[in-house]
This record gives sequence, structure tokens and C-alpha cells, in this order.
Amino acid sequence: MKLLKLPAFLWELFQKLRRRGFPLTPDEYEALKQPNLPPFLWELFQKLRRRGFPLTPDDYEALRQSLQAGFGWSSKEALRDLCNSLWAKSRQEQEILTALFNQLAPKNEDWQLSSVQAEKDFDADVTDSSKKEQHQDVPEHQEREEIVTESRSGLPPISLKDVQLSERRFIFVPQFPLTSREVAQTWRRLRRPVRVGAATELDVELTIARFCQQGTATSVVLKPRRRNVARLLLLVDHQGSMTAFHRFCKEVCTAIQQAGRLEETAIYYFHNVPAEGADEQVLEPLHNKLFPVLDTILPQITPLKTGYLYEDSDLLSPIAVEEVLQKYASDAFVVVISDAGAVRKSYSVVRLLDTISFIKALRAYTLNYVWLNPLPKSYWKDNTAAQIARHVPMFPLNREGIQKAVNVLRGHRYIIEKPL
Repeated sequence: MKLLKLPAFLWELFQKLRRRGFPLTPDEYEALKQPNLPPFLWELFQKLRRRGFPLTPDDYEALRQSLQAGFGWSSKEALRDLCNSLWAKSRQEQEILTALFNQLAPKNEDWQLSSVQAEKDFDADVTDSSKKEQHQDVPEHQEREEIVTESRSGLPPISLKDVQLSERRFIFVPQFPLTSREVAQTWRRLRRPVRVGAATELDVELTIARFCQQGTATSVVLKPRRRNVARLLLLVDHQGSMTAFHRFCKEVCTAIQQAGRLEETAIYYFHNVPAEGADEQVLEPLHNKLFPVLDTILPQITPLKTGYLYEDSDLLSPIAVEEVLQKYASDAFVVVISDAGAVRKSYSVVRLLDTISFIKALRAYTLNYVWLNPLPKSYWKDNTAAQIARHVPMFPLNREGIQKAVNVLRGHRYIIEKPL
């Protein structure tokens, strides 16, 4: 990469400033010789921040330093890939950045000259004659494109001159209550570290103890590295009242599965309740009540393992509930994602009974379970969700909610009104 040629007076200015006590170093003078960043990169940086990218001035400085080191100047594609490497952390973010880059990057110009704009201003070797020769080499039909629309109803044609049209005119970014980055960062805190595998890490204490015991130089003691062996079972309510949250729930589950850094993440789907068919005879003492609660008959409710969960979101591949619990729920973390009837604002004592029966069956395999509701807590009043939240740790599916849910799974204390 060619450095800029600075005017002679800048060196004299630099020396006079140093004589007057300015703490300047030769490296700061060399920094003046570096080419300026293309102007559209700052606009790209700002638009990415407005779209939720967690970028800071340090990230922009990292791009500047990479360009100073010589990366990204060979072509537009090289600069685009450099921006993706520094600023995008997922495939979705790379797609957004690429689309914005294609919109903002200058077109129909030689990239080396248009990107290093400051080099044009200071490089004395570029003369007017060379610019004219370069201009003559470019065919006229490639130099300027003109788009003319057909005239209709007697209106004059619309001509667009020197207008850069992107292949993607609109960049739609889903505005979910949670971003993939927030979900991943939160669920990475769910850890169960265990030392397994080959011994590759130095055990300082045992090495010192062996040396003190034998009194001579001995070989070091190694131990296995810690590895996160936490396993997670996601049970997701699908179809029906959850249709409006399909994309949101899929985004959350994908972020947990791909970036949660857990040993295993299994996802199964159900409709309304994870298991159906609880014994409704226990409800007979409550038949005279309009909105009965199950507090008085909780001991009579038996665990429910019958029914099916589904491997696919279309609910076409059934797997027995008991089989899923034995394979994935044993000594694992379990998360249920469902509105629990809050969308329809209805109260179903049968749904409540089936849910409590399933939770009792789940407790035979693990006590680490939570419930995430895509609706905020204000929608849980006077419906089935409010009653389930009295027996199960339930949190809204937002940033604060998933943080509290992970804390409960990690063993933090949480008080529920009527534990099972």
C-alpha cells in the first residue's frame, strides 16, 4: 500500500510543536502518512449500529489499523470480507453487512483510486494527462448509465442519471424482543464444567506437593481441561395460539443451539401441553367452582408420561414423551417455551391439570426446569398461564426474563407460590 506524500511544512510544524513541549513521537508523524478511510465506511458503521450491531469506536479503529497493515485494498470484495471478519459475528449479520456495503460502496470507478481519496490529493505523480488517458480508455456506454422509464398517460419519461441502484433496495431486519447475540451471551452462562479427556493442563498444587514430598526435581503433574457438559432440552409449543411467535421462537432456539456452547441441545415440539390424558377424576371436588385452583388436590395428581412430543415443527414425527425424558431430561436442564393460554386469555382447568401432571413426571428426571412465556407478565392475569406460574418458575421471553431463567437453572434461589 502506497503511503501519502506529506507537504514539507508539516515536518517543520511537527518539529516546532515538539520544541514547545508537545509529547509527540515519530510514530504520530508516520500516522499522518497513512491513507484516509473511504468516506462510506463511516456511514456503513453508523447504519450497522442503528440496526443493533454492538459496535464501538474501538471496532472502527480496528478496521483502520487493518487497512493500514495492507488488508482489504485489493478489491471491493476484499474490503467487504474484512468488514465481515471484524464486525459480523453471525451469518445473519454478515448478510446485513454485505447488503449495506453493496449499497454504499462506490460503483463504476477504479477501486484503488476511489478508495484512497487522500492519495489523490497529495500524490504529485498523478497528472492531468494521465487522468485524461484513463478517461478515454473507458467506453462511453460504461462510464455513465442512464435509466429511462416508458412514458404512460402522456407523462414525460423519468430519467435517472448517475444514480447507484443496489441489488437489494431494502434491508429488512427482524425486530424481535431479543437478538441472537443477547440469547447466546446469556445461555453461555449455563455451565457445568467437568474435567474430562486427556491430561493436558498443568496442576500446580500437585506438582508442588510432589516436589516437596520427594525433595528433588520431578516431572510436572497434568490434569484434564474443564469442559462444559451441560445438556439442555427445549420443549416448544407450536401452532395454534403460538403461530404469531413461530419466527421469534425459532430465532431463540437457533441461537441457543448454535452459540450456547452447551454439550447437547435437543429441541422437541408440542401443541398446547407437552402431555395429554391426565386423570380428570381428581377434579370432581372442584366441579362447583367457576375458576378452580388445584392447590387442594395437588397430592392426588399423578405424573403423566403418556402422549407424544414431535421432532419437527410441523408435528408430523411423534416420539413418546417417556422416551424423550429418559434420553434427554435425565440430569439435564429443561426449558418449556409456551404462552400457556395467555394469548387467548382463557382459563382451562384441564390444560392446567395436564401441565401439572407432566411437570410431576419431569421432576423424576430433573429439578432444573423453567418456563419461558413469549408474552409479557401483564398478559398472564386471570388465565391458565397465571395458575401455571404459581407452580413452575415462569419468566417472559425477553432479556431480563432469560437472564433470570438462566440464574434459576444455575441454582439461584427463586420463590414460587405453590411448589409441587
